[in-house]
Amino acid sequence: MTDNVLSAARVLDLLELIAVADDGVLLREATTRLNAPKSSTLMLLRTLVNRGYVYRDPLSDRYLLADAYRSGGFGWAADPYARLVAAARPIMEALSQEMGESMTFGVWATPGHARNLVKVVANVDVRYDTDINRPIPLFCTAIGRVLVSRSPTAAWGDLIGPGPFPALTRHTVTDRAEILKIVGRAREDGHAIVMEEFALGGTGVAAPVVDASGHPVGALNMGCVTARFDDKRQQVVAAVMAGAANLTEQLRARPPLDLAIA
Repeated sequence: MTDNVLSAARVLDLLELIAVADDGVLLREATTRLNAPKSSTLMLLRTLVNRGYVYRDPLSDRYLLADAYRSGGFGWAADPYARLVAAARPIMEALSQEMGESMTFGVWATPGHARNLVKVVANVDVRYDTDINRPIPLFCTAIGRVLVSRSPTAAWGDLIGPGPFPALTRHTVTDRAEILKIVGRAREDGHAIVMEEFALGGTGVAAPVVDASGHPVGALNMGCVTARFDDKRQQVVAAVMAGAANLTEQLRARPPLDLAIA
């Protein structure tokens, strides 16, 4: 067996090992199970993480198969967002650790809504968290408003929908004309801030991630506990915008993503 074939076999062995481990595997577990050197196993793991097949949980240091590639116990399903998640997750983890707040990354979904692809929950006692499967209304969330704001202006009304819009909290803006004005400010500012319109106690700050043509492919969002947001507003906005810009540059340096853009 040639070295190249042996390397390919080790990659597949490693993927199969991770895929059947619901709680993921530690580096030492992988090296023991595969009877492989620690240094080369670590390099293979890092490659799988960079390509989006696997992610590392920063709290447990365990490597897990990305949801995009899991089907039951083991199976593969191509997902055009896998590379996007792979690029976004390290940025989200770094920002969450730096700011002590949670991160999500949202993309277009059904008409009038976005959806979260991935989240990183802050490792602090009091933190913002969200159900990753919960639909994200475009009209009252930071993710939704920045996605709409980077779309052609003539499409904004169609994207958010005709209304009437429900008041999810007592702070939710439901007037359609006012929502469109807010979207316009998000376009000018390059970010959106939504305070307790989607969930009481939570403030979202989002910035768009765009492709080479300027179309929004997603939005990077920091979910903050409102009570401590004002003290670090400028730092949060700067961090989110820098993270989104970083991710945008990474995507532009790679082959185009085949994503459905609203």
